[in-house]
Amino acid sequence: MPAPLPAIQRITFLLIFLAALLMLGLVLWPFWTQLFLAFLLASVFFPAYSRLCAHISPWLAACLTCLLITLCVFLPLLFCIGALSAEIPGVIQLAKKNDVLVLLQQSLQQNSLVHRASDLLDGFGIHMELDRLPGLITDLTTTVGVFIYNQVSGWAANIVRFILQFIVVITGVFFLLIEYDRLTDFLLRLSPLPESQNRFLIARFSTISGAILVGNSLSGLIQGVCGGIFFAVMGLISPVLWGSVMAVVAFMPIVGIGLVLLPTALILALKGNGWQALATVLFYLLLTFLVDYLFKPKFVGNQANLPPLLVLLSIIGGMSLSGVMGIIYGPLAVTAFFTLVDMYFLEYQPYLDHRDASGHQDTSEVGNAPPR
Repeated sequence: MPAPLPAIQRITFLLIFLAALLMLGLVLWPFWTQLFLAFLLASVFFPAYSRLCAHISPWLAACLTCLLITLCVFLPLLFCIGALSAEIPGVIQLAKKNDVLVLLQQSLQQNSLVHRASDLLDGFGIHMELDRLPGLITDLTTTVGVFIYNQVSGWAANIVRFILQFIVVITGVFFLLIEYDRLTDFLLRLSPLPESQNRFLIARFSTISGAILVGNSLSGLIQGVCGGIFFAVMGLISPVLWGSVMAVVAFMPIVGIGLVLLPTALILALKGNGWQALATVLFYLLLTFLVDYLFKPKFVGNQANLPPLLVLLSIIGGMSLSGVMGIIYGPLAVTAFFTLVDMYFLEYQPYLDHRDASGHQDTSEVGNAPPR
């Protein structure tokens, strides 16, 4: 049994270790999101990498796996960007006509409820001047036009930044696949918990991370494809454009594809297409209910052994704290808690119950009684 280290030596080592850990965290913090996504993708595609390793070298298997990820993620996104670039000019030309805004102005000026509301507000000293609507609509059109111009102007920089971030992610996936066993052994040695519990945590988080990533991606893809098909069937403009937009905004719970479909229903109603507006609202409600409130929570919940309602609340809470990445962070936080609870019930509670039943244990017995 080695002699205990002096207290000053232990404290000095701990301070130096914490300082080094802080410096490492500061260095890697700008790449935290990319490294986290690399870990998720490596977890999802690791079975494919393992099968390839049975026939070829690990380096070649990692290259082919990264190529598979690129084909599944990057190239479809480039196709969507090309399709969007082809359809955006038509959308801008339609926006320049301002026919929707004119219809909105006419509907408000001719609506009896609006006039009644105006008379009611006049009684409280609040004057709603309908004659000023053309000027307000013009100002709104100008603001929207400037916003669209700024967004389109920033696309080139955003695409370049996305490509650089994707390179970081795919590089991280490459090395994580190759070094997976070594990284696992390092984490096992670093953790003070028993090896069985560490492996249980790693396996659980790998499974849940993959389920969250696949579940959200499938949900967005389903809603985007269905939304694009709906636009095409209804004869609406730019089905690829708005289907792609819906696939992106589908990641946002509660509102989601309603950011596209509800304004579309309003525009159709103003143009007098009442049945199309009603069909759009019903389609939105049905698709949102089936995908966001049934498929996604159930898919993730089955993998994590969590109630679908809790999964949904964790997604909403995660987004309120961390933005879009909260879709992943929220369920992972809940899964971490319940995984530790399960571990407590299996490993620690029986030991504590046994200690309480025995009435008293000396210090050496407690120190030599591991959870497993």
